[in-house]
Amino acid sequence: MQIRGKSHPVQDLIQELREIFLSLGFDEVENPIFIPEEDVYKQYGKEAAVVLDRCYYLAVLPRPDIGIKKDHIAEIRKISPKIDVEKLKTIFREYKEGKLEADDLVERLVIEFNISRKDAIKVLDLFPEFREIKPIPTSLTLRSHMTAGWFLTLQAILPRSKLPLKLFSIGLRFRREQRLDKSHLRAHYGASCVIADKKLELEDCFKISKEILGRLGFKDIEFKKKASSSNYYEDCSEYEVFSRGLEIADCGFYAKRALRNYGIDVEVFNIGFGLERILMLKLGKEDVREILYPQFYSKFELSDKEIASQLSIAEKPKTKEAKELAKKIETVARKNSATRSPCEFLAWKGKLFGKSIEVWVYEAEKDKLLLGPAALNEIYVYDGNIYGIPESGELREKLREVVENGIKVRFSFLEAISNYFAKVIEESLKEGKTEGEISIKMAKSYRDINVEIPENVLRYITSKQKEISLRGPIFMSVKFQLSEA
Repeated sequence: MQIRGKSHPVQDLIQELREIFLSLGFDEVENPIFIPEEDVYKQYGKEAAVVLDRCYYLAVLPRPDIGIKKDHIAEIRKISPKIDVEKLKTIFREYKEGKLEADDLVERLVIEFNISRKDAIKVLDLFPEFREIKPIPTSLTLRSHMTAGWFLTLQAILPRSKLPLKLFSIGLRFRREQRLDKSHLRAHYGASCVIADKKLELEDCFKISKEILGRLGFKDIEFKKKASSSNYYEDCSEYEVFSRGLEIADCGFYAKRALRNYGIDVEVFNIGFGLERILMLKLGKEDVREILYPQFYSKFELSDKEIASQLSIAEKPKTKEAKELAKKIETVARKNSATRSPCEFLAWKGKLFGKSIEVWVYEAEKDKLLLGPAALNEIYVYDGNIYGIPESGELREKLREVVENGIKVRFSFLEAISNYFAKVIEESLKEGKTEGEISIKMAKSYRDINVEIPENVLRYITSKQKEISLRGPIFMSVKFQLSEA
């Protein structure tokens, strides 16, 4: 059975927010990620220089003019006599003029001159111009606020849209933070929405903000007016949104001055949510890095459900018939488990690899039971421990707690053992054996009952000083022999 993979909590929240916005009548858009510097000035006015200090500027690598000198030609000949220098000059010129992409340069040399990739790289290595290229800054920035993209989007959409216009966008924001710590990231996710109309009331905008946060499970919401609004907001219209003492959103009306720079003559309300901060509250985390990058910052934890889902049967038969044999062995053994010995029960009479065989579950020793007491154990995970527990009968208080509150694994001792027996019989017949006996007596570890526990689970259990208690008296035997068809 294919086990479903584990999704990232940020992506789960993004999907949840998408459904909330869509259900409230917001249309989804993708806002631009690359923002020209001039747009930051349009939006922020005199504050732009301060804002740009937090932005990342994009830089590009210039394409050098590659000249081929006499000493280059001699070295090229040593690498490969197949290389035509005049054609090489043409290729370099196409690269300089942008007709040939940089990442296609090596492949072009390989194809043009029928040389190896290694030799093509040697040729390029002759020219220090490639190694000495320095990035040249552009006036393009990575968006530091989703707002930077909203002005451009509204400018494009409003002329052809009916009012009121309700849009949302979810994506990354990039900020040149001076430090990375439990409350600062250089890239983080924001969910942002805008409402545009001829006239908007603040209370109506607060109401929809509360509705969005309420559907995320936040009831104790507080709007605090900022003492000083950002330049792209109208004076005294910017509010910070708090829940349980943590700022999770920011909202306000876009400044008419900034809107006029884009030919927008309606009112626009915006609210932006910090997704990692929302998850800090929902998941009870104190470090924002642990939310976005759990692989680097979170402590290694496995839930009982996660442990249980990773346990599996180690050895399984491959053929359809042998898989059916495993089920028959389990069924017959379970049905007759309490029969006193000596006894034997036919579990299978049929064909494997074209050979007719009989398979018996048996106990030859006198005055015993067909199965030992641990053979019918079920497997449970509780508080990070793995237990084998009898399926019936009186249980100690601790084991009752495990059964009542733990996670039951999807297979039992008997199913795992029956698969092992069927696997051995399958392989024995392939090797040409005509009969055999297989037994499991006292299981001292999980390996003895054909259970596989992944390394990450073993490391976790060891590090937490937890217990794996999959052992006990199994005393189960199976025999097989060829029979007449």
